[in-house]
Amino acid sequence: MERSGFFNSVNGDRLYKAEDFARYFAAFLGNGIFPNPSTNLQVMGANANMTITVKAGFAWINGYCYYLDADTIFAIDVADGTLNRIDRVVVRLDTAGRIISVKIKKGTFASSPTAPIIERDADGYELALADIAINAGATSITQANITDQRQNQDLCG
Repeated sequence: MERSGFFNSVNGDRLYKAEDFARYFAAFLGNGIFPNPSTNLQVMGANANMTITVKAGFAWINGYCYYLDADTIFAIDVADGTLNRIDRVVVRLDTAGRIISVKIKKGTFASSPTAPIIERDADGYELALADIAINAGATSITQANITDQRQNQDLCG
């Protein structure tokens, strides 16, 4: 099928869907986080409790734009008393829900934990922002617990 666009509508003969614009933007904007400023969607952990702050910023996923307009605090589930886990902070495109949002993917408790895998299929597409080490018995998240994944091309773009 041939496609062209975008032209002004005359009597309703040119109707475009969001997916038409996403396809257009995806042709020249790759998936990932905007590099300027360097704090775009950075995950911070200096709240002295089991929360993190995701800094304001922009991301692109498959031609769709995400914008977090203010620093936002997210709760992290409590630690286990004896086992560690790694949680992953992602920006997730929910295809069916037609939304992009920051999500915390809770890891599995283990003596040698690994981060949850990122989803990239017909239902959703995720970009990893950071991994958070939740050590056994932890009562707060510090910056030392956070591994920034924004520059990891395999995980973020």
